[in-house]
Amino acid sequence: MNRKSFSLAVLAAAAAMSVPLTALHAQTRGGNAVVAITQAPPTLDAQVTTIQAARHINLHIYETLYARDENGKPVPDLAEGVSISPDGKTYTLALRKGVKFHNGKTMGPADVVASLERYRKVGANANLLAEVESIGAKGANEVVIKLKKVQSTLLDTLSSSTAPLAIYPAEEAAKDANKIAYIGTGPFKFVELSPDSHVKLERFKDYVPNARYSKRDGFAGKKEVFLDTVTFRFMPEAGARVAALQSGDVHLVETVDGPTKKRLETNAAYKVYPLLPFSFQIIKLNHAVAPTDNLAFRQAVVAALDMEEIMSIAYPDIYQLDGGWLYPKGAAYSTAGLQGYNKPDMKKAKELVTKSGYKGEKLTFLVDNLRANTDTATVVQQRLAQIGVNVDIKVTDWPTAVKIGWSPQGWNLFAHGFGIQPFEGPGTVMSAWAGGQLHQKPDAEIDRLYASYGSELDAEKGKALFASFQQHMIDDVTAIKVGNYGLFQVGAAKLRNFEPYRIPRMWGVWLDK
Repeated sequence: MNRKSFSLAVLAAAAAMSVPLTALHAQTRGGNAVVAITQAPPTLDAQVTTIQAARHINLHIYETLYARDENGKPVPDLAEGVSISPDGKTYTLALRKGVKFHNGKTMGPADVVASLERYRKVGANANLLAEVESIGAKGANEVVIKLKKVQSTLLDTLSSSTAPLAIYPAEEAAKDANKIAYIGTGPFKFVELSPDSHVKLERFKDYVPNARYSKRDGFAGKKEVFLDTVTFRFMPEAGARVAALQSGDVHLVETVDGPTKKRLETNAAYKVYPLLPFSFQIIKLNHAVAPTDNLAFRQAVVAALDMEEIMSIAYPDIYQLDGGWLYPKGAAYSTAGLQGYNKPDMKKAKELVTKSGYKGEKLTFLVDNLRANTDTATVVQQRLAQIGVNVDIKVTDWPTAVKIGWSPQGWNLFAHGFGIQPFEGPGTVMSAWAGGQLHQKPDAEIDRLYASYGSELDAEKGKALFASFQQHMIDDVTAIKVGNYGLFQVGAAKLRNFEPYRIPRMWGVWLDK
């Protein structure tokens, strides 16, 4: 073939695949990208954690039967599609053929069944599968899920990325929580984990993008990999992340503050990616211990807080004041209960503290070492001091905060983000509070509303149930929604074709030399 013919052939190939020539070039030469994230994941066993830092990494390694597209809609991923019986209680999922695990094994129904059964036992959101009666294989390429009763949220559940229903090889799915080898079907495979330092992944050369898609789309879509490796570095200190970006040691920073964003956006060597809303800032209250087990006391805390003061200090350049438990543009967004949002009243707060019988005991406000969370705790501490409430701020690293804050002892207040759940919709938000798992005490009304929502096929009635849930969350002060915040992500200009999303997706991107 002469040079002209070769050039024409390359152009034709690029056009056929709808991929820029620069992308083809990048795929040929590879690249080793480094991403700075704020926290270390508590585990790489995707099924057992709801933590954002784990999703950053795990959703590159593992995949689910269904996944969420750019707008949060469930779409097929490892499944080709689903057939639902007329009574709504039997789901038959056809699996994609020829999907390989990172160990070379071809995925089949036995792997899917074993993975879903494992999730029912150890999954962080195992309650999502509470209405499943049985899971079984059908023929060589199908899985059948039978429900005890209609569950309108089953595809939402299968596609949830909060604590993903990741598909593992059957032999790994037989293992207990945190005992697995990190083997999935995703576009990157696990290489190494260095605690307190990094996780390294490499391109899975046998990965075949889903043929039904033509482009990247949320957590689904066409997952093309041009990079050789991706290393996620754990860098809690903001200054260290930015310094690493400027030195060229890091190519993408998960989040920077407003002043840093303003400084870097004028430099052609960097590109700023704003994301708003990205998450809620919430303050959880422990209903299992005094004095936060007392409704009047919880109401006093709310009455004392100025939400704009908190958000303007914690997220000064990218926040929204909003008390709803979905994002404002969500299809089921509700204003129920919001008439009292952000109306601080110190006199009322003092009266409620007296009513609660508070005796001056010290509360523990648990936070990790992320600046926005410590800022939130500091503002709350100062506001509560004005009504005679003593607060001790306990700052830990994130894994320690998770260990303490998901248990019934050792804390009263806990500030952190709550982001993926409102993106996924009412069912996922409600499920997070069902059974009292986040506030440490079961609530019969939340459980009733969640069960009713799960069996309701009428969308408008489902919205009404969510509105009632939100009203109850606010009236009972199950937790405090402070506001919505966003992120400024910054990448090196040579990191090409990156698009911000719920995680720093590293498929579809490449590094220019």
